[in-house]
Amino acid sequence: MKNKLLTTLMALAFMTAALAGCTSNDEDTDDTSTDPVTDPVADSTVVKIGFLNPITGPLAQDADGFQYGAEQAIIDLNAAQTTTTFEVVVADSGCDGTVGAAAAQTLADSGVIAVAGAACSGASMAANAVLSAAGIPMISYASTNPSLSNATAYPDFFRVVPSDAIQGPAAAAMMHEMGAESPAIIHMTNDYGSGFADAIEGAWDGDLCAKVGYAETATSVASEITQIADAGCDSVFMVSYVTDAALILNEIATQELDIMLFSGDGPAGEGLLEELSDDSVADGLSVTTPRAGSSFGDIEARYDATNITSIKQYVLTSYDAVSIIGEAYNLNGTDLSASIATVGTAYEGASGLHTFLANGDVGGAGYDICDYYAEDATDGEYECVAYWTVADGVVIPDEIVKLGFMNPLTGPLAQDAAGFQYGAQQAIVDLNLMYGGMGIEFQLVEVDSGCDGTTAAAAAQTLVDSGVIAVGGAACSGATMAANAVLSAAGIPMISYASTNPSLSNATAYPDFFRIVPSDAIQGPAAADMMAAMNVSNPAIIHMTNDYGSGFADAIEDAWDGELCQKIGYAETATSVASEISQIANAGCDAVFMVSYVTDAAMILNEISTQGLDIMLFSGDGPAGEGLLVELSDDVVADGLYVTTPRAGDSFGNFSERYDASNISSIKAYVLTSYDSIMMLGQAVLVDADSAGEAINSVGTAYEGASGLHTFLANGDVGGDGYDICGYDASSSSDGTFTCTKYWTVANGVQDNAE
Repeated sequence: MKNKLLTTLMALAFMTAALAGCTSNDEDTDDTSTDPVTDPVADSTVVKIGFLNPITGPLAQDADGFQYGAEQAIIDLNAAQTTTTFEVVVADSGCDGTVGAAAAQTLADSGVIAVAGAACSGASMAANAVLSAAGIPMISYASTNPSLSNATAYPDFFRVVPSDAIQGPAAAAMMHEMGAESPAIIHMTNDYGSGFADAIEGAWDGDLCAKVGYAETATSVASEITQIADAGCDSVFMVSYVTDAALILNEIATQELDIMLFSGDGPAGEGLLEELSDDSVADGLSVTTPRAGSSFGDIEARYDATNITSIKQYVLTSYDAVSIIGEAYNLNGTDLSASIATVGTAYEGASGLHTFLANGDVGGAGYDICDYYAEDATDGEYECVAYWTVADGVVIPDEIVKLGFMNPLTGPLAQDAAGFQYGAQQAIVDLNLMYGGMGIEFQLVEVDSGCDGTTAAAAAQTLVDSGVIAVGGAACSGATMAANAVLSAAGIPMISYASTNPSLSNATAYPDFFRIVPSDAIQGPAAADMMAAMNVSNPAIIHMTNDYGSGFADAIEDAWDGELCQKIGYAETATSVASEISQIANAGCDAVFMVSYVTDAAMILNEISTQGLDIMLFSGDGPAGEGLLVELSDDVVADGLYVTTPRAGDSFGNFSERYDASNISSIKAYVLTSYDSIMMLGQAVLVDADSAGEAINSVGTAYEGASGLHTFLANGDVGGDGYDICGYDASSSSDGTFTCTKYWTVANGVQDNAE
């Protein structure tokens, strides 16, 4: 599926989400939307998947995020094949059994094959009665009531979140760990609230101080909080959603009750701070929330790049629920429940690795324990500081080590950011698996470097303020240069995974800077030799005038044996290169070398095609990879393009294979270096956290990385393993391929891969 269509799909998806978020309560609360998220493909089967979303009720503020996850799954399902066109049909479950049942009937009447949802347990229970009677399976993305584990009572029901029968012991263990001795539970009397409260009570070692229920629709809990105060309880656990958690916290503050505060996943996340008018009432609140395992695919990065505030874990499970349904239909649409069970075996989801048990449950990966901090009304923060698993109980790291990661979530390399993020996140997963027993937990703090100096400098300051010890990134050279000025002043070292400007080799100008990609002072000769080997005699260079573009262009010019036909710069923000291509055409050049990123490479190629210029096409690592084909609406314009891209040596470990299996489209070489940058930083911190820069030199000596064997020189550079020479082949608008057939080394020049 090409970029032009994907752009249309994304626009439609966001429009659907926006319409759902603006639903008026004066209208019918079922609010069923049958807007397709895709344009139907000719001759394909149109298949409807239902989505039960709490557009109204106590989780309404999170509904946009849930729907975003569902709609992105539809987009990805349709992009992966053309035989089926999936549509999402959204209905309001309202966090209510009556509303949920009516919504389920609406979905059944609309002809859905299966339903993702509901969020709230009571809505799921009521919806299941309707849907199972119609033979329609459902996968909940957020319902946790233990009763739903009964496959006889709730047939054809699955969920990608663990039961509160597991969260109950996690909650009890959290309170024990934090010194609670006489806790009260205040809980909604709906299915979620009662089920979770019972699970906590069952797991608590001893008697509760009090257990007080309230109606989900309550507008005051004054008497309930007074009852807890009169009982002399030392703590209170709220089994609530966001709206009523705010109600409870405000009442506790009003009554000036000095008591420890706890809750579960219902209000967990930054959404609670948005609900509160005074953040300080949540100060000291600790919550349990499902702990994600490895996140597969790029939906997490896509969600992070939005401004949608929701419960992130349930955005990811919404995506997974819809994705599993779609994949199950493609596997065997005639027995969908059985097919869901098959697909849901070791399923690599955005929310973790899932395997459905016989009753439709998943075991989960434990629970994060997260705290709220707020000294005044507007400065609230939410941070996960510990975690709980069935095997290990509460694990509070002796030290939390924060590593920064600068990722171009926006700007000309944004389409590759998901891959870079995947590399960094998987490094964190592996570091914690390797060193978790030492009492250290690594956390990744990701910021948007934007491929821009101003953006990156601000992002670097954010990392400094967040307490990171070291930073991986940035990708773009200009962003790295600006970030280094901020980070080095704070004594924070950085390892770039993709910045290649030759100026960065100056250790005096850029202190505490390392990179695991070679300088373009080396790529320049590789590019010149590539063109010479293909019988180019009169090349032009068209290049961005930013730090990456100018530095690489100069390196090619210095390495070229003779005069260039043309050397033309353009602003990174340019929206047209028509005059530049006309200049190259008029000069009679026989080849053009683009020093660009992906977006502008596509612009240049399209302009060359528009002008009908018959010329050999070359580029460097900026646009190299399949991401360029995704960016292009017509692959043919890239036919015959050859590029240089850093050549990986032997890849150590299994990360390269894990990335290959992830289906994330990015520049693989820089996904591997993203992984290595964070792994090296983590290992350097373990060597000497107080002198991480010196420790990086030690770790980075004959370092066996996913991207090859690395040894840092005195100036923080690496020599690299040469460059792959790769070509694009396309005979039609949608059949482009990217294959590496040659390579270049300093010692031997251009060689065939077979040699």
